[in-house]
Formats: sequence, C-alpha cells, structure tokens
Amino acid sequence: MRKRSYRSMILALLALVAVLGCAQQGLPEPESRGAQLYVAYCSGSGCHDPIPPQRDSIGYWNNQYERMIKEFNAPNNLLPSPEEEQEILAYLRKHAAR
Repeated sequence: MRKRSYRSMILALLALVAVLGCAQQGLPEPESRGAQLYVAYCSGSGCHDPIPPQRDSIGYWNNQYERMIKEFNAPNNLLPSPEEEQEILAYLRKHAAR
C-alpha cells in the first residue's frame, strides 16, 4: 500500500512537470495522459528531452521503447505499469510519422 501511494505521488509530480514541459518540446496533445506518461517515464527524469513522436515511424518507436525498457529495468528505476505502458505506446503510435 505504501509503495502504491509513493508511486502515485511521484507520478502526479512528474505529470505536472510533463504538462509544463510538453508544450515547449513540440509534443502533440501535451495535455493527454499518454504525453504526460511518455515524458515522465521516457525523458522526464532521464538524460534527454522527449523526442517528438512524429519524428520517427511506428516501427522505430516499438523498437526504441523495448530497448529502453530493458536498459532501465533496474531495482531503483520506476517503470510503467502494464496499463501505463499501453498508454505510452498508443500515444507514440498515434503520433508517429507515417
């Protein structure tokens, strides 16, 4: 229970940061939950700014997401839940270059 509430507080804080930063990064639908989760997990506390999803194809995003999840799957890293993962991937696929 405590871990769940800690996770919720962290995600709420990251979501706030994401909303403020998304518009500056040129991300589509910056207010959407998918954009907020993308920024929070994929760049919010990472080593680079979020890459706008329209820069690359669906295939690129599928591969990149899998690569990054494996790279950051460590005990101290907060990874998305299965539901959050689906929202992130849906956001990336929706806005990927065609």
